[in-house]
Amino acid sequence: MGQQATTTAAVLTATQTVETRVIEPRAIPTNGGWLHVDACGMCGSDWNWYANRPIPEPMILGHEIVGTVTELWGSLADRPDLQVGDRIVLEEAIPCGACALCLSGRHRLCRTGGRYGGTPISTAPGLWGGYAETVFLSPRATVHPLPNHLDPILAPLFIPVSNGLSWLQDAAHLRAGESVLILGPGQHGLATTVAARKLGAGKVMVVGRDGDEARLSAARELGADLTLNVDFASISEVVMDHTRGLGADVIVDTTPMWTDALSTVMPLAAVSARIIVVGAKGGQTSPLDTDTLHRKEITVRGVAARESRAIDAALQWLATEPKTFAPFGGYTVDLDHVEEALLALGGKGPGERPLHAVVVPNGLPGGTP
Repeated sequence: MGQQATTTAAVLTATQTVETRVIEPRAIPTNGGWLHVDACGMCGSDWNWYANRPIPEPMILGHEIVGTVTELWGSLADRPDLQVGDRIVLEEAIPCGACALCLSGRHRLCRTGGRYGGTPISTAPGLWGGYAETVFLSPRATVHPLPNHLDPILAPLFIPVSNGLSWLQDAAHLRAGESVLILGPGQHGLATTVAARKLGAGKVMVVGRDGDEARLSAARELGADLTLNVDFASISEVVMDHTRGLGADVIVDTTPMWTDALSTVMPLAAVSARIIVVGAKGGQTSPLDTDTLHRKEITVRGVAARESRAIDAALQWLATEPKTFAPFGGYTVDLDHVEEALLALGGKGPGERPLHAVVVPNGLPGGTP
């Protein structure tokens, strides 16, 4: 039962320190499985863990996990929808399945479960992140089947793409022809850009800063009508001009740490606009003009992750229209080069900053950003 051999992993041992280690699973639960990691995307939150957050215990990062089931035991062996050999992706939230949030269908917000890509290796059996050859398949994990022929290097985009789809459909209730303003051209901002175009948005506008030139260019390739560098142009003048003075119907803030984002865009919001906040501000306060909020009947909503059904939609989209996502690039690294990829993603490495990076634990040749 679950006698997994030792496995190699890239372990975050301290802030800005990654070590390649061989890990032997321990105290293996009576129910579970093993997932061979085919690929794992690198999220901006991984960079934040690496660069900024205190690391009380070593952990394996990586939650955009794509893999192949190699073993099932206990209750998982009896699941009719899961078999050895299945290619699947995992949701990062590991719900408890019993709290009010889980029972209401909001398992992504569960506070008593766990998380792939953010759990210490001291938590048995130790393999909780995608920057490893093998991941433990929890019986409480939410899994989604990978469509046939979907390239495993492209598949990790299921996280940002499903987020973009869900933020616009489920949170903002985007209607065809409405204008969309996206703050931040990171991978989630870009995924929201391409989702807006697919969902029939009217004017799509993407805002970045100095140094984001390549990402703003990618936004245009992905369907943005307008890209703007706010360090060199007035966001107010440009957005209002391109919306004929009406303002943006939907605003999605994906920016980390921009605490003035809400106060900046509130005057740019159309009547009955929906503002979706997904970029973390590190505990800092974001001023909000409540007079404009009530006068224009604006809705401001925070969102964590996405509705599960958006993952299946994203996977099908990636499988049927892979060329649509070519602007994200194909930068891949093995486990020995995870730290190099994190630095590149954070803009601290040599060369151009990649839009997305994929860890291939069993070793495709490393790409260049």
